[in-house]
Order: sequence, then structure tokens, then C-alpha cells
Amino acid sequence: METPLISQWLDYTKKQSIVEKKLEDMLKKNNQLTTSEYYALYQLKQNGRHMRLNDLGNYLCLSQSALSRLINRLEDRTPAVIARKNCADDKRGVYVELTNEGENLVISVEQEVEAILKKYFI
Repeated sequence: METPLISQWLDYTKKQSIVEKKLEDMLKKNNQLTTSEYYALYQLKQNGRHMRLNDLGNYLCLSQSALSRLINRLEDRTPAVIARKNCADDKRGVYVELTNEGENLVISVEQEVEAILKKYFI
């Protein structure tokens, strides 16, 4: 008998919740980061260290207000791990750039993230 699709979905979401919790615990303990903050930094690193703010928000599936709070937290870190820049082509557009410190932070966390994903996700 085949497992109902809803059961498969619930199993998947349970596994995802476990992985998210493990990642969040490690990131908070070792780097004072939330998973959303890490995902933002990681995505910036993957996209040449800069993205339009709206594109980053779409990737993270965050509302405009939640994205604004997240960006403010990352800018306010000491040292700052991101910087906002106005778009030269579109005065309404804003870019978010990963600083050297931000890239170093992502790199320093990658092995721990990979270990958690291998243990709980694969």
C-alpha cells in the first residue's frame, strides 16, 4: 500500500523543522545569527556578493517589513556584515552588498552547516 501524499508531506515538514532547529541552535550559539540572517548572507555570497533588496526578499520569502528588520540587524552588527547601496540605474532600487566580514562569517559557518545537513537531511 502506498503512503498517502499528505503523510509524506508531514514527514518532510517534520524533517525540515528538525534541520531548521539544529541549524538555528548552532548559528545562534556560535555566531549570534538566525537562520534567515544566514540564508541572506549565503544567498549574497552565491550571487557575487550583491543583490537587489527585492530579489533577496523574494528568495527569503519575507515580507517587506520582516526583510527591513533583518537587513537592519545585519547592518548593525559589529563589524557590519552587509551594506546597502542605492541603485545607480533606478533611484528607487536598493542593493545589498556582502562585506568582507560577512563573507568571512559565511565561510566560517559553512562546514558546520554542511555537517548538520549531512546528519539530519540526507
